[in-house]
Amino acid sequence: MTSFPLVKMAWKVKTISATGKSVSRFQAEQARGMTLVELVIAIAVLSVLTGIAVPAIDSAQRARVAREPVNQLHSMAREVRLRAIAERRPYQILFDSEGFKASRFYNPYGGQEEFEDLQTKLDQLEQRDTIIEASQARGIDLSTGEALPDLNRERVEEGIRFLKEYPLDDGVDYKLRFWDDTQWIDMNGGEFRRWVFQPSGMCEPLKIQVESENAFFELEFHPLTADVKTERSWVE
Repeated sequence: MTSFPLVKMAWKVKTISATGKSVSRFQAEQARGMTLVELVIAIAVLSVLTGIAVPAIDSAQRARVAREPVNQLHSMAREVRLRAIAERRPYQILFDSEGFKASRFYNPYGGQEEFEDLQTKLDQLEQRDTIIEASQARGIDLSTGEALPDLNRERVEEGIRFLKEYPLDDGVDYKLRFWDDTQWIDMNGGEFRRWVFQPSGMCEPLKIQVESENAFFELEFHPLTADVKTERSWVE
């Protein structure tokens, strides 16, 4: 009788990978292990980046808020300069303890009451417009024979209607220095100054310091363009 040698058989377990290739169980477990390691590394890197990004975003937000007064003044200066050139009429920016105000320039000897009168005229114009709109809706004609020509009326009213204000927040102090000033003027002490823009587009040279608890800005405006000529600042 013929005898056959005994042969030990070992079963190899194979799995199919996502790519369709046949891999051993050991290789599959090793692949899964590497994936977990990579995931841990990715989470660690993400945590580090988040720790760096959050303070940076917070710092940028604080800087943006701190810059708002000087940005508003710069925007206001550019607008009144363009209006002065386009309308061939001088415009002005008023500085007082409350903040900045911009309007057409009327009286070189006027004070803060000038803006109070302007606000009263604006209120009267709004009341008149409300009455006219209500009357027109009801079919009532309010026209008179002594009205100004439409073009002149529009120019006058447009000049009166232009009034921009930027009130400063509590805790924000600022100082001014015009070209003929020998020292900085503290505007939080009740001072009143005006910055006039001529129809030629020129304005008086001006420096301003704006300071709060965690920020400081010093800007110098160019007399020909009303753009920022020099700046130094810090924000905590």
